Amino acid sequence: MMRKILGFVALGAFLAGACSEEENKPGATLTEIKAGCKAYCATASECNKAVRPEACEKRCQNRLGRCRANEQADTLTDLKSCAGDKCGDFAVCAVGAGLECTFGL
Repeated sequence: MMRKILGFVALGAFLAGACSEEENKPGATLTEIKAGCKAYCATASECNKAVRPEACEKRCQNRLGRCRANEQADTLTDLKSCAGDKCGDFAVCAVGAGLECTFGL
């Protein structure tokens, strides 16, 4: 039960954030964003069966598209890293990635 809650919190923290459109340096390409979101959402779905990969990928791509370029690239790196985590660690990692995109932390 706690695992499901952490999964929802992690997914929500990442996907609910909105970023500024100000750009400081080149961000990720559309291909990189799609690949990163696909990997992230596959793990999110594995950790929480309520997460539909296709819907997750679409929301992920929309959110990353609204991040500042430097935060976009950093968040994408974090998401790729999270995709390799086990479910218990995934939730914490995903929250950190969401904060990177939303607040540049």
